[in-house]
Amino acid sequence: MRSTFEQLVEPYRVRLRLHCYRMLGSSSDTEDVVQESLTRAFRSRHTLEDDAMVRPWLYRIATNVCLDELKARSRRARGPELGLESDPDTPPATATAEGEWIEPMPSTWLEGASADPASAYTIKESVALAFIAALQVLTPSQRAVVLLREVVGLTADETAVALEISVSAANSTLHRAREALETRVGPRSRWSPDATAPVDRALLERYVRVWESSDLDSIIALLHHDIVLSMPPSPTWLRGRDAVARFFAHRVRDAVASRLFRTLELEANGRPAVGYYRLQNDGQAHFFAIQVLEFEEGTVRTIDHFMAPSAHRAFFQAGLPRTITGDRSTI
Repeated sequence: MRSTFEQLVEPYRVRLRLHCYRMLGSSSDTEDVVQESLTRAFRSRHTLEDDAMVRPWLYRIATNVCLDELKARSRRARGPELGLESDPDTPPATATAEGEWIEPMPSTWLEGASADPASAYTIKESVALAFIAALQVLTPSQRAVVLLREVVGLTADETAVALEISVSAANSTLHRAREALETRVGPRSRWSPDATAPVDRALLERYVRVWESSDLDSIIALLHHDIVLSMPPSPTWLRGRDAVARFFAHRVRDAVASRLFRTLELEANGRPAVGYYRLQNDGQAHFFAIQVLEFEEGTVRTIDHFMAPSAHRAFFQAGLPRTITGDRSTI
């Protein structure tokens, strides 16, 4: 029976993982929640009356597992949502609890996934950090409805059944959620201009090269004039090239000048990303942060600099090395 069940649900595992990630905003918790969802599904397999209905049935179970999980936690956020921008001339604020922050996901999670024809979003839009952060502002029920309808592509009837509410309640909740999302993220041209475009490898390579060459001025030159930099789990965030340049001058100039940074090109949330390593006395470069980047007009428009260990877990599981050689010629 289990082998038959696994054959039935396995094609949906990748999509369920993305759905749970969107619901939770946490890549470190997603695998456990997916496993719990499949365990519950196996235990209640007798409730699946028609194998043709396995898709909405699985999403109902996974969504409710996520809703149970969300009852015991506060919403996660992205730096700019926490208040006024920081003073670039002061040290970063003390780190807060890791569970307060959205986490990135490896782009390898997108392999084998595609947007449902009924989805209002492309697959990259549906995992963009701006979209994930906006979802966290919604109530859990609003989040569930907008994801089931607008991303997963379930019908109003299927969504109502999944959440055990009326169709009219599902529709009204969707309306409120759409308005809230529009308020938070605005037009897609602003938060997801490259939703269907491949990662700009040339710009990513230039960005990595200037960090590797220890040229702080060249790093600053690649930044958009209105760049936003955040660095969870510190609530410090900055806006504008001048502010970021001042912050870098205080906080990273010496490390850059000492040629202590090593980097690996990555992808996260369908976006370009960089793994950062710092050279230690053992001659190895040890991982310490992931930057997820958004590009605009040939410049770096957004840097989310994730330092919390929980934000790195899924990347290690996906094969990111914890150390690399300190020899630049091998990178």
